Amino acid sequence: MNSIDLYSGIGGWTMGMKLSGINNVASYEWWHEANQTHNFNFNTNHKEIDIRKIDPKKLEYDKNIDFVVGSPPCTQFSYANKGGNGDINDGLVDIKKFLDVVKHLKPKYWAMENVPRVAGILETEIETGGSLASYKSLVKTIMIVDSADYGVPQNRKRMIAGNFPVNLFDSYKKEIELVNFGDVLKSLSKKNIIDPNYGYELLKSEVTELENEVSLTPQEERINRDAKTYHPIYNKMSFPDRLNRPSRTVTATCTRVSRESIIVKAKKGYRRLNVRERGVIQGFPITYQFYGRTLNAKFKMIGNAVPPILTYYIFQSMLEVPASKIESPKKSSYYHEIPPYKSKESNLGLPKRKYPSKRKFKFSVPHLRYGSGVRFELSNDPKEEGIPWSFKFFHGNSKNIKEVKLNKEIKESLAPVINTTKNKIFNKSIKTIESKYKKYKADKLQELWTSSELNNDVFNFLDEVGVHVESIMEHADYKEIEPSLLTAITEESNKKIEQNYKSILTGMYFLSSLNTKLFN
Repeated sequence: MNSIDLYSGIGGWTMGMKLSGINNVASYEWWHEANQTHNFNFNTNHKEIDIRKIDPKKLEYDKNIDFVVGSPPCTQFSYANKGGNGDINDGLVDIKKFLDVVKHLKPKYWAMENVPRVAGILETEIETGGSLASYKSLVKTIMIVDSADYGVPQNRKRMIAGNFPVNLFDSYKKEIELVNFGDVLKSLSKKNIIDPNYGYELLKSEVTELENEVSLTPQEERINRDAKTYHPIYNKMSFPDRLNRPSRTVTATCTRVSRESIIVKAKKGYRRLNVRERGVIQGFPITYQFYGRTLNAKFKMIGNAVPPILTYYIFQSMLEVPASKIESPKKSSYYHEIPPYKSKESNLGLPKRKYPSKRKFKFSVPHLRYGSGVRFELSNDPKEEGIPWSFKFFHGNSKNIKEVKLNKEIKESLAPVINTTKNKIFNKSIKTIESKYKKYKADKLQELWTSSELNNDVFNFLDEVGVHVESIMEHADYKEIEPSLLTAITEESNKKIEQNYKSILTGMYFLSSLNTKLFN
């Protein structure tokens, strides 16, 4: 059987072909580093080409094309790009070109992979009046799959559209053994490495890209931890990442301080995944080489790839292999040899960064974290003159966030109820913070925050405020506080507010007092 691969990237579809004994007639890719990685790994000589400029009618091969597969760029469709506000019409240009090739070549089966969001877009566009309505007869299935269900050691949901034996493909799931994140890390830590996906055995000295970056700085660790475990809107993640299940999705772009970064324990502190770990989690063998000029280029090419283990099972369904005879990639007769040229070593040191004078700060206050849009935070306002800092309170949901100004008026309105003679702990805490951090005016905080990522003074200040919050809530007298007092301020009552009205009112009074004392 013969196949071509459109938008081939570093070879996730081609690897699936090789594992399935299918001939790769041609692959098409425009990014030089990805195409070079494909060529060096499979000893091919494909030229970089802008697929949008291909005339499908001029595609001629000396062999009949049985399968057409590929992964058009997902950038315009991804929620990671501009919050999901990419140019969808531009993204549809590549999908249309893909369908034009399918329409012209008339393969027996075809499959296209992309981000889950494309499923809904494609379903709409192939209907009458849609921009892809003329291709409706080609598209027999549009489905969302989780790569982990097919043995990829990663929870990675993808859309698969096309015309192939989808029921047969789906039936393979019950025959496949899952591979956990911890299995990958454990196997790559041995002196004699056994590939958890393919069973290849190599000495550790023979496996490239195992070197780790320097560990996260204390500030980077804090930002990562807060973004994952105390994000004001999104669901809570574990920190570090859990090892007893498939990994979270390996993304193409993730900084050392992003919510998307997968973080594990290092010999000292915490670190991001190295190149080899990412490659194995994405389903590439330990012999595969990644020819990026920089570390981020390697991360990008791996994160953009389609897992070859997933494509293997798609091809198995195209070959109409029954579930009773399906075998894992470990049983494939294809062995991926290490290419003659090994990948270039990457710079693994701490990036040299100079932060802008208007660097944004926005983190929740310890012990006053509620989730679901209800939160207290310390933040600055880079767009305002002088970049003011203050404690803030927000409530509502992601579509309707409301703020209660923690100012002198709030402080004075709550004082008769909250700061009674029995609640001297308030006054003591306020005086302690004011005395210790009286120099922490807005300009000083901004200076500390922009000086260096090795400087953790701003977080130390925030944490000490949290310590006093905890002490206040432990000792303060709440007998006279009623939930109606909070609902009168917020003009809203929801589950979070009802359950936490005492601590929220405590936070309002304490932090409005600090705003008055420290930030005017």
